[in-house]
Amino acid sequence: MAEKLNPTPFRKALFRRYLLMLVPAAVIFGGWAAYRQTGMAQPVTTATDIIGPVVFIAGIILAAALPLLYRINFVRNMVGKKNVESGQFLSFQLNLMSIALLAPYTAAAAYIAGVPNFYFSGAFLASLYATYYYFPSEKRVIQEMKLFRVTDDKAA
Repeated sequence: MAEKLNPTPFRKALFRRYLLMLVPAAVIFGGWAAYRQTGMAQPVTTATDIIGPVVFIAGIILAAALPLLYRINFVRNMVGKKNVESGQFLSFQLNLMSIALLAPYTAAAAYIAGVPNFYFSGAFLASLYATYYYFPSEKRVIQEMKLFRVTDDKAA
């Protein structure tokens, strides 16, 4: 029986990527909100009737559809293998998180562009879903490692 892997190194790497992806989006939101409070800010574009649906759909695609398709592709590539090597697993998780955590940038774009509240709210909810679902909690990392039967690269 294979030795159980420690999830801590995976969680630390995933958490670093999580922060690397989210902090700039939060800074953009905070910076633009502060700029708006000065009263000098105007919506960046007047084409909100076009940009609104685009950022709304892009947010949902980035938060839900693309990560799902990427996961399906990874599972398809692992068919027939008893285990997934730790390096492959970490690379997959980092890429999956990077894809999903692009959704907050669509919400930031919607906020800056001044799109109607419906579209902004949809993009913002999609980004909240991505940030919540892909948070690398220890429980989630352990669950994913069990699901994919992750083994040490050296033992495989």
